[in-house]
Amino acid sequence: MADCRPPAFMSGRRERESIGRHPPAIRAGYNRLHSAWRGYFYVKYFPEGQKVQKLFNADLLDIMPVERGFVYACREKTPEGEEAVAFYIYNQEIDIFEKIPVLTYINAKYGENGAAIARTLGDFVTCSIVELAGKNIAASYSDGTLKILDGNGELIAENKVEYLGNPACSPCANGMDLWFAVPDSNAIINYSVKHDRIEFRIGTPKEKAFCHPVDVAVYNNKLFICNANSYKIRTIDFDNYNVADYCLFNEPVSKYFRVKDIEYAVMRSGVYSL
Repeated sequence: MADCRPPAFMSGRRERESIGRHPPAIRAGYNRLHSAWRGYFYVKYFPEGQKVQKLFNADLLDIMPVERGFVYACREKTPEGEEAVAFYIYNQEIDIFEKIPVLTYINAKYGENGAAIARTLGDFVTCSIVELAGKNIAASYSDGTLKILDGNGELIAENKVEYLGNPACSPCANGMDLWFAVPDSNAIINYSVKHDRIEFRIGTPKEKAFCHPVDVAVYNNKLFICNANSYKIRTIDFDNYNVADYCLFNEPVSKYFRVKDIEYAVMRSGVYSL
């Protein structure tokens, strides 16, 4: 497999020399970020006054956007020292975290028939959810299992989605098809739910376009791909299928999503607003 890990310039003299070639306004913005944020370096340059903020760190099992922020599930220790799953909601409008009952989490994730869908799935926490046409739901697991349910929670189909023998995960919808990340194949695939087949792919194990991609999301006619091993979020423009860098971090990034005008990234050290 191609070595697509980030180069040594992530922190040090070459990083500073690189930013020095940019216009003064960008250099000034970078210097503020660098001094305040322990050396994080981004390909995306943030506007004047915009801050990168660490919101929290947890042993995450799931996180997904909702109307005013996001919900998440994480492992926690009980006062007795036992491991348990806890559920939270974050409201970005008032900057408040709140612990919530499991049913509130289920309804936020799956909608009005969430309880029925959760019963059918069994493991309703660790799957990624995509809404399909006709109120159907696709639930994807890290082992490549894809379950299609109707809006009442009835199982319609269950398939394995793989490329080169490696499981596909973390899908998003674009039109009638799904886009998946295939981490161990360094690839992104377009999958037809109707025909249960891969229509085409971008990337291969020997190429460096993607480096262990683990999550995909669609915004503004672009596909955003989180690459765990190169520490990058890259994009594919659906107008021309060009691949470009969007953000470069100094640690693995596993998820990217937006809620209104706020962007979020899940990294090894925690969840950040960008």
